[in-house]
Amino acid sequence: MLNSVLRFSFVATSFALLTACPKGAEEGPDTTSIGSATDNSSMTDPTVGDETVGSEDPLACILHNCEDDSECAGCTEGRNSCYAPEKRCVACNPDSGEGCEDGEECTEFGYCVPTGAVCPVDENGEQTTPCADDPDCAACDPLHQICAAGACVACRGDAVDACQATETCVDNTCVPKCPQECEIDADCSLCGADTEQPAPACHHHRCAECSDTQPCPNGETCSDEGVCTPVCGLPGMVVGTCDQDAHCAGCEGDNDSCNTPINGGHGACGPSASGCSDLGNGVVVLPEPFDQVTNACSNDGDCAGVGIEYNVGKLLRDITGFDDIGDANINYPMNACASVTVGIGQTSVSCGICVPCKEDNDCMDIDIDQVAEDAFGPLGAIAAALLLDQLFGPEEHLIHMFCQPVAGDYGVCIPCPTLVNDCVGGGGGGSGNCDHDVCTEGEALDPSCGTCAAAVCAVDGFCCNNTWDATCVGEVEDQCAGGCGGGGGGSCHDQCETGDALDPSCNSCVSAICADDPFCCQTEWDDVCVGHVADECDGACSGGACAHEECSQGGPLTDGCSDCVTDVCNADAFCCNTDWDAACVGQAESICGICGGGGGCAHDECQEGGPLDAACSDCAGEVCDSDAFCCENMWDDMCVNAADAAASCPNCF
Repeated sequence: MLNSVLRFSFVATSFALLTACPKGAEEGPDTTSIGSATDNSSMTDPTVGDETVGSEDPLACILHNCEDDSECAGCTEGRNSCYAPEKRCVACNPDSGEGCEDGEECTEFGYCVPTGAVCPVDENGEQTTPCADDPDCAACDPLHQICAAGACVACRGDAVDACQATETCVDNTCVPKCPQECEIDADCSLCGADTEQPAPACHHHRCAECSDTQPCPNGETCSDEGVCTPVCGLPGMVVGTCDQDAHCAGCEGDNDSCNTPINGGHGACGPSASGCSDLGNGVVVLPEPFDQVTNACSNDGDCAGVGIEYNVGKLLRDITGFDDIGDANINYPMNACASVTVGIGQTSVSCGICVPCKEDNDCMDIDIDQVAEDAFGPLGAIAAALLLDQLFGPEEHLIHMFCQPVAGDYGVCIPCPTLVNDCVGGGGGGSGNCDHDVCTEGEALDPSCGTCAAAVCAVDGFCCNNTWDATCVGEVEDQCAGGCGGGGGGSCHDQCETGDALDPSCNSCVSAICADDPFCCQTEWDDVCVGHVADECDGACSGGACAHEECSQGGPLTDGCSDCVTDVCNADAFCCNTDWDAACVGQAESICGICGGGGGCAHDECQEGGPLDAACSDCAGEVCDSDAFCCENMWDDMCVNAADAAASCPNCF
């Protein structure tokens, strides 16, 4: 799996730079630079680079992200010194003005220009007088040194020096090839260009390998992060949910057996073994390289200090296709204790095994700088710097990792679809308002607007931080209890009756059942799900009553379950079709004369839904003190579990 993600194949010109550096270049002509990030008093002669290294040798030019003069020796226009505070190659010292020929002066940006030259662009970027050619823009800042159609701009087709290696020139502006946010696939058309695994799709407003418009090959599915992965279990369900062995054929490791609980019900893909002791002894739970160790556990504390030897050098070779990168090993943690379902004959048991992750936050991003000496020693410092500039540009040299599910509630950590952008998280709360519903395009919404808005923004923060656009409306069908056409991912009928899949937001009973058996909220509320009601909810059935109170946010209520609901849904069908959100609660108060102006929590702490106010109850306060996500983004299953364990909360299960 790891080898299939982001294997770059750099264009020939990039490899020429890497392989043509002069012998001994790793020491550099002069490893000093102009100024420093904290002290601008030191400098070197800006001509040293050209004088020291033979002109017949190809030299490096890392124009925007240099560390010392050796990385500027190959730059044109005399820009052979590294100005440390800005990590830019310059021709003269911007602080002292030294370094230019007679008749020239040094600009504040480190360029030598004719004495008296001025920039025809004001401090607001507005053109004051038209330019005729590039020299007319020489006194301008780095993003206004190219003349195009009479204006000083950043770039044009034949002049892109102002752009980072990770940028391209669009409409005379340097823009990222892999933007942090996208709205259509065209925004990502150059993301991962010339790679074996490009990221040309816009998925949840992020550049990715796949999306609804660019689906995965047969036998694979597109993850929330936008990576094509083998289908493990029933398609569209929680990874590893199964009814028969055939559903587990695409699972990695030895998780090819559909193991069912002793008391019946839906199965989980896992290994077939004679017992837990077989795991790691001929039976593989995790794919490479996480199959190196198999440690038994009963809780996360048992996994403290457990990890594998992870070869970052090999990962970089897979990413770049450059075989001269050396091995560089780190200890990668496996600090989460997961329950692995093992099939024993016709029954199954659960075994506690240490795994790298159960959620994205368990994964450790990899800092390339920490292994640079081992990985790039064979290349030399100059070649390594060129390579990192091509990969990361001005961004931190981090490989962002996320948790790719293997089966059940555990997975392995693999790289995000693009190197320069993190793919983890939905966006840290929201900055929007609640002036329209989730089925209407408009300004950004806020997670507090309702359960559905929170669910969408948990996977796509753009919707609660930028704009609630057509993509956000489309995500309602997949993320919410009711869709914009009255369908969607579930409904809120009586939990004691078989029918369509329910949604965890319907009530605390349904939340509890679906935490144990995701099938019930993703596929169908069948006899098995109904059977869980006796165990999880003391047999409590709604009996035709509403799934949750009219004064609580949650999934859409059934029209007719109460006179108040009928009146509200006659006024706003959204409340019975899509989501019983904050607006519906408000209408229950105004139309039905109930709810008393609020004051309590937006919904039960044992029920999944939108974020709760930490001040709404002691329980919510205790949970959010330990996990702010629950009061900023969404009250998800982990928040419900935390509530169940918290001293100030009721028992949820």
